[in-house]
Amino acid sequence: MQEKMLAAQSADVDAVTGATSSSIAFKQAAKKAVALAQGEISAQEAEDLNFKLAIDGPKVKADFDAEGTPLNTSDIQAYVAANAVDSYRASYDLVVIGSGGAGLAAAVQAAQEGLSVLILEKAGIPGGTTNFSGGVVQASGTKYQKEMTKFTNDTAQNHADYYLQAAEGLADRDLVTDLTKHAGQNITWLEEMGVKWISVYGNNHVPYIADKVHADRIHVNSGGGAATDGVLLTQALLKNALSLGVKVSYENSVQALIFDTERKEVVGVKADRGYYQAKKAVLIATASIDHNPALAKDLSPQHYADLKNKACMSISTDTGDGLILGQSVNAALCGLGGTIDFDGRTGNATNNQMPTIPSFFVNAAGRRFVCEDATYAYGFREIFHEESKFQKPTYMIFADSSLKAPASPWNAESLAADIKKGLVVSADSIEALAHKIGVDARGLAKTLQDWNELAVRHQDPEFGRQMGLEPLAGKYYAYQNRASNLGSLGGLKINVKGQVLDIHDQVIPGLYAAGLAAGGWMGTYYPGSGTALAGIIHQGRRAAHSIAQI
Repeated sequence: MQEKMLAAQSADVDAVTGATSSSIAFKQAAKKAVALAQGEISAQEAEDLNFKLAIDGPKVKADFDAEGTPLNTSDIQAYVAANAVDSYRASYDLVVIGSGGAGLAAAVQAAQEGLSVLILEKAGIPGGTTNFSGGVVQASGTKYQKEMTKFTNDTAQNHADYYLQAAEGLADRDLVTDLTKHAGQNITWLEEMGVKWISVYGNNHVPYIADKVHADRIHVNSGGGAATDGVLLTQALLKNALSLGVKVSYENSVQALIFDTERKEVVGVKADRGYYQAKKAVLIATASIDHNPALAKDLSPQHYADLKNKACMSISTDTGDGLILGQSVNAALCGLGGTIDFDGRTGNATNNQMPTIPSFFVNAAGRRFVCEDATYAYGFREIFHEESKFQKPTYMIFADSSLKAPASPWNAESLAADIKKGLVVSADSIEALAHKIGVDARGLAKTLQDWNELAVRHQDPEFGRQMGLEPLAGKYYAYQNRASNLGSLGGLKINVKGQVLDIHDQVIPGLYAAGLAAGGWMGTYYPGSGTALAGIIHQGRRAAHSIAQI
């Protein structure tokens, strides 16, 4: 890789197959070194492991121009009329666009059902943003949940009710219930692919969701559970896909759909290396609008804010191509507006095994505004709203006494290092801390007083906090809340079969979508770890099975 980088005078080279995580880390380090030398990032950002730069191939465009105007980073063109295509480079039953979890799951399922399959991948390596995930999958009623948790009688309906309540009335009930109904079967199917499940845990609560529908459902595979562990899952799927005869064409970006204007049907794709016929269907599995700020500005304000802050950690080739491809043939969009936001430094509220430390979040008025131990994306939706309202940051406030908590992200040494770097601000009094961070001093002092009074009684009637209800004492600290983003929510409107629907809710023949390229199965915040992969695997398989029945 070093030789390739020197020859190309760029860190945008392919990763090494079989060493994807190491390659990504090496590329990230090289990109940061160049960016630091050119004055594009600070030394603090260069040393911060949670600050990421886009690290994919040279085809990726800049997100913003020199004046800060958001750019449309997608190269998708208008559809090509089928009668204008003289010949096809190749013909397959199913053409899949994207080799992430959804595309690979669809390819394996389709091949298992006897279809010929081609995957067209924009990047030089497989896996997409699924590689950057923890590789965990939500499911209910599995043997692992029964053996490894106290939730021995959990049901798919409870799981669906949790998701539907979290979506606040915005999710499609049929999509959600179909997902949870088959999620357990997908755990078994992945096991057949070579994935081994070793533990099950749960996501943090949401204050307004009934406890009876909450359960530990997050299945962890061997070696999984942390960033980039999704590679283990995508490699297992890729291995099985290749063994079944699936063809994968890398660095072969799709430019347009091929549309039969008489039959009103998608019949193939135009890609960098020519035209490909899809005898049965084209499946879009390209994620959402992750690195397309022009689309984000129009469709998802919270995600747009993350792009402006360079917080998006998904693969940089996720530029909304699938949504634009669908729109080129009149497809409808739905479910946009949410993001997968979490705090990559503290890991706060990412799972119920890591109790939130005694602390509280405050806005510029120095007041609390959210339940701090609610699942991470729920919290960050409120953080976004408060920061938008005041046009100022929000902070986690904690104290010396907080460091005694078992899940504290800081100890004395790491806290001192973060204070030196300017990531944490300290003061001997709460009023002095307020002045240092630009927060209303009287408001913050009153919030501390209220917190300590409630904490003594271990109650939080206003926000429903459950963990870390302990008084704060000693020196005081403020950590600015910073989102790390693993992608946008929402995409093409689909039915349960995975068929893409047009703006009149009619099926577009020959066109399917799955995973985060599809919308309507989540609300405006991500409801908990393992949800994305549960949907990605299920919808990929569901669409492939539907296509095989044609």
